[in-house]
Amino acid sequence: MTSKPDASEISESDRKLLDELRKRIAKDLELVPAYNDDFSLMRWLIGWDRKIDVVVPKIKFSLRAIHALGLDSEDLTSLEKVTKKCDECSVALTYLPGSLIGLDKENNVISLQMIGHLDAAGLMPATRNSDLYRMRIAESEGVMQIIRNLEKQHGKPFGTSAIFDLDGLSMAQIDMSALKCVTTMLTQLQEMFPDVIRKIFVINTPTFIQVLWGMISPCLAKQTQQKVKILGSDWKLHLKENIGEEVLFERWGGTRKAETEYGNVRMGGKIPVELRYDPANDLPADKLTKLNISARSTSFVPITLEGKVPGRKLYWWWRIENNDINFSILHAAEGQEKVAEHDDDYMVHPKFKLQTEFVPEDGDVAAEEPGVYKFVFDNTHSKLRSKAVKYFIEVRNPEK
Repeated sequence: MTSKPDASEISESDRKLLDELRKRIAKDLELVPAYNDDFSLMRWLIGWDRKIDVVVPKIKFSLRAIHALGLDSEDLTSLEKVTKKCDECSVALTYLPGSLIGLDKENNVISLQMIGHLDAAGLMPATRNSDLYRMRIAESEGVMQIIRNLEKQHGKPFGTSAIFDLDGLSMAQIDMSALKCVTTMLTQLQEMFPDVIRKIFVINTPTFIQVLWGMISPCLAKQTQQKVKILGSDWKLHLKENIGEEVLFERWGGTRKAETEYGNVRMGGKIPVELRYDPANDLPADKLTKLNISARSTSFVPITLEGKVPGRKLYWWWRIENNDINFSILHAAEGQEKVAEHDDDYMVHPKFKLQTEFVPEDGDVAAEEPGVYKFVFDNTHSKLRSKAVKYFIEVRNPEK
């Protein structure tokens, strides 16, 4: 496992890589200047084995996505602010168990996830896939803001420690639709925030832990897999030694005082039936246009807007008939209006792999600038299966 260097310990060869990386992503760093520091960029180089040609497209996507979601302009510099931002993503997601609880002995941000209390089957029918992406990316970017502040104060790199509490987990809770969504999202988070995790502790493991691990481990980076420790019955002792008893609530063997043994950790629970999406609210068929996307291919819907109109927005609604597809919105660079995607395009909505088995995807984005906006449906990940999307797109001008 590669250890992280302090700024003073960055080698001459790494300095050259940092200089090259900065040159190649200069425009993207202008979108999110907070990432233009040695520790942030070294995380990318270390996370992708210093292969700069691999790093460049990945960090470009991440910086553009953070900017497209508006997270670069949000103040997420405290655990409370991060939690508040995550709660705003979706009412159903406020039932997700787990919280950020503080800093461990080494000043790494601690995430405590109560996996065994997750109502997976109730989650999928109650929120859009994209809401889960937005929430987890907002949480991760908030953690990065906290980490960057710590690094400025202490002059050395930090990361995260995660505790996965599987107490109460049963095979009956493992919903395959939810599992597919979560594992896809985990893969994307690792792409966007590499080499941040320092330690992962798994506690209260059920007898079928190997089955569960077999489902999840393939979507984890090799570096991450090496940091996982599945603890036995003495897990409280390990957590006190590695995390610190003063930051742990009583339930997890700590001495931190709170009104309950759980403290501020969200314990989850059954998602109310009334939060489930009603298919009767789908747009009528006569409003929808069908688009077929062949296997290994990408299709897009171009929307041309004239003149600059303050407050103008583009609204979309779509469903895919089966499986999943990558969806993004781009503002075409000059001369790139007739291709689905180009590196010079401006990202309006990040590319997420989404399914709409229960809840359709809809939303709106600011579209004040003139030009061609490309609604991109990318099926290149599917080797054999074509996909059919039914969509509706509407220009919404501000009321006068």
